[in-house]
Amino acid sequence: MLAAEARSDVGGGGGKPTVQFGTRFAPGSGGRRGAGRLFALLGALLLPLCGQLSSAADAADNVFASGAAVKQEFTRLADEGKLLVTAPVDPYLIESAAVAGAFALTYVFDRDIRSDLAGSHSGALKGLTDIGSFAGNPYLHLGAVALLYGAGVAADSPRALRLGEELGEALVLADGATLVLKQAVGRGRPATGDDNSRYRPFQFKTDYDSLSSMHTASSFAIAHVLASKTQSLPVKILCYAAAGFVGFSRLYQDKHWASDVIVGAAIGELAGDSVTRYYALRKGGLALAPLYIDGTPALALTGRF
Repeated sequence: MLAAEARSDVGGGGGKPTVQFGTRFAPGSGGRRGAGRLFALLGALLLPLCGQLSSAADAADNVFASGAAVKQEFTRLADEGKLLVTAPVDPYLIESAAVAGAFALTYVFDRDIRSDLAGSHSGALKGLTDIGSFAGNPYLHLGAVALLYGAGVAADSPRALRLGEELGEALVLADGATLVLKQAVGRGRPATGDDNSRYRPFQFKTDYDSLSSMHTASSFAIAHVLASKTQSLPVKILCYAAAGFVGFSRLYQDKHWASDVIVGAAIGELAGDSVTRYYALRKGGLALAPLYIDGTPALALTGRF
């Protein structure tokens, strides 16, 4: 039997009401070095953009030409951050449980996976993983997105601006969440020894920031946003395959444990999803999301009006 439920609550930016329509399937029918990294991440995003300021006076509303745009940017990041924090419980409780299971399983076999990869090194694969690791560099991602946004400003292209905004916000969320987790957990990298259970939380040590992989988180955040822009399944697969190869590259190069990569991928996916969901929920936007009504699986049609 089908049952419909409509809910209205206040959330998101500016206290705008969010209306949700749920369709239920009723019974019977998912410190210093750390601080320096944070400033470097933000700087890498903002500094390249400033070079476009002089040529952008007549461009579309952007963070160079409008103080209101800067305020809106921070408001969006705050609202997206709320979605990111709550996403593992609502609406992705089941998916989060699956990720937790995958993390636990890989944690048990971390050392075996490392040992297997150490015995399979070859010149060709090493070269490919060098490229994968370089392509997954979070600073490179931030710089590339900054250039995209700057190009959108210079060309007065709303489409490029919008894509630059979404990618940049997803990266800030993914990299910021990963950075906090890295320092809070303080897990030793594989190079510190054969034990995958070495922890020095809040020590801000170079070799004790393994969990999770920021390269992987950043890559999956980009993959999610780009995949959301196309209806082509091959393109979507390509986006995630590239992100997955970045994670494999970090394993192959002995920079991370397998469980680090699992968590990084989950963080990146949630960050990208939080941004795309936020934009979908803006005025005039609608989105489908999983929902539970009295413990029963349901689908929610959400929108902000």
